[in-house]
Amino acid sequence: MTPLVQIAMLGWFFVAVPAMFLLLPKRTAAFCGLIFGWLFLPWAAKYPLIGPIDITRDSAVTLSVLGCMMVFDPGVLLRLRPSWMDLPVVVWCFSPFFTSISNGLGAYDGSASILSQFWTWGIPYLIGRAYVTNAAALKHLVMILIVGAVIYVPFIMWEIRFSPQLHKRVYGYVTYDHGGTALRRLGGYRPLVFLRHGLMLGVFMAVTSLLALWFWHTKAVDKLPMMPPGMRGKEAVQRPDGRGKKFIDALGPAVVFWPVAFGLVMVAVLCRALNGLILLSFGLAALWALRYVKSRVPLALFAAIPFAFAGLRMSESMTGFVMDEPILNVLSKISAERAESVEYRFKNEHLLTEKALQRPMLGWGGWSRNRVYDEDGNDMTVTDGYWIITLGQSGIIGMTGMFLTLLMPVFLLLRRFDARTLCTPELAAASGLAVVLCMYAMDCLPNAMLNPMYVMAAGGLTGLLYAARSRKQTRNRNRSLPKMNARSVQSA
Repeated sequence: MTPLVQIAMLGWFFVAVPAMFLLLPKRTAAFCGLIFGWLFLPWAAKYPLIGPIDITRDSAVTLSVLGCMMVFDPGVLLRLRPSWMDLPVVVWCFSPFFTSISNGLGAYDGSASILSQFWTWGIPYLIGRAYVTNAAALKHLVMILIVGAVIYVPFIMWEIRFSPQLHKRVYGYVTYDHGGTALRRLGGYRPLVFLRHGLMLGVFMAVTSLLALWFWHTKAVDKLPMMPPGMRGKEAVQRPDGRGKKFIDALGPAVVFWPVAFGLVMVAVLCRALNGLILLSFGLAALWALRYVKSRVPLALFAAIPFAFAGLRMSESMTGFVMDEPILNVLSKISAERAESVEYRFKNEHLLTEKALQRPMLGWGGWSRNRVYDEDGNDMTVTDGYWIITLGQSGIIGMTGMFLTLLMPVFLLLRRFDARTLCTPELAAASGLAVVLCMYAMDCLPNAMLNPMYVMAAGGLTGLLYAARSRKQTRNRNRSLPKMNARSVQSA
């Protein structure tokens, strides 16, 4: 490791994120602290902080933001009100404790599991839930994601030309021992920059390119500002009542948005990540149906895929229906090599599912107890998909809580708004992020690429829905007040 590892980790935790909260609007600082930290900090570094809490990549980008929220913006946490919509993330974060107890691993192991879950899921969800109180705030989150992708483009292009080696050159070590087999795809290098794997980068670029295209298509954004809010110039605008002027942030330097959107799509293709391209196709199809067919059904079916896949996989022994062959037939037409890889994963999933269903509700807990071993104690399985890891370790309760954390906001959004409303510029960020959450949840089936950015998006979408519900209840209450007063006068 180079000295930059320690400088980056400790500097981000103690200097960079607090500086953002001092110099930028608090919401901008929170979103940037998590997103840019996740994009640029080194992997696998760990430094002790307090007791069992270490500064890792997860805690550096989440705990630092939460700490700054408590110090510099405590009001946003005090204004937060829990809702039944938050129940899935609560179940998901606390279920490991009961899993540890049921497996005889003890309360300490359960508490440590809760902390680990809290860094990656609880805090990012809380950040999005606290700061997204309207559609403009959710759009703000999406724009920072897009800006992060734009900043990543030069690094991606460099690695496409010279091979994936930025993390090694900057921090002194590789993020994942690919053995050289995963670094080249489709006749060229597959970049990863500072992320864990090229597949993770492929999904990120697919997600941000889809959001940029959707913003351009719905006319939610015309120009991409080059500076964040609060750091631009000020311009005076005549107030509607004509009694003077108020000052607002000027747009400042900006670029036309449509080349940015189409440029991100091209870069996403150049990343050579088949999972990202497939998910991008699914996402564009769902948005096309929403826009032109005026139907929410395709998006609802997209959100139901993870539940259907897990349910069919767990019920194979009872129903006799095995989904492997249809999926492999489709993949073999795209890439024979990818089909072989997926077939190998499916074989392992069968073994792992049988082991998981021996403790179906709460799972086996940690310490690789969910894996399958032979008589000599040798590990016989490889765990790739996050869903099967979650099923084995946390059971059906934990897996359901995990998927509902990501996808319940999607179902609630589709129930709350019709297709025409979801395609308006005001709600383009909500419908775009709903598709993004479906894409990420679907990627959790073959891969285990944990990313708190998408969890923050789930919290933000829930925050928007909670705020819309609260405003509707307030309006209904205000309408009923005159009627109640009239009745009280008559009774008097």
